[in-house]
Amino acid sequence: MNDRPDATELLEIARRTLLDELLPRLPDELRYSTLMIANAMAIASREHAAGDAAASAELARLHELYGEAQQTLAGSALYTVLSSYNRRLGADIRAGRCDGWAGLRDHLAQTTADKLAVADPKVLAR
Repeated sequence: MNDRPDATELLEIARRTLLDELLPRLPDELRYSTLMIANAMAIASREHAAGDAAASAELARLHELYGEAQQTLAGSALYTVLSSYNRRLGADIRAGRCDGWAGLRDHLAQTTADKLAVADPKVLAR
């Protein structure tokens, strides 16, 4: 079944309506809040469109950094394990246990780029 519009398209339609039709009619004191809502909708749309691909790739890189067996996870299980690995990595970095790790800088740069692609893709275009 191929229902259209999907969630990503619905968010974009709602966002465009908010910005193009409602924002110009709202009082100035509501402008900032409306723009924040529109930005949140854009982020949610990009996040939905991206799916779990970036998180799965991040987890694969962490497995490689730690020399541990790969896990194939999805949904909330993926994000729970990824969060645990990131807490572990943060603690290891703070303790100096990652000094000289090949690939750590590339992992951090790619993870940051993947997050920016969702949160603020204009930053990557600079």
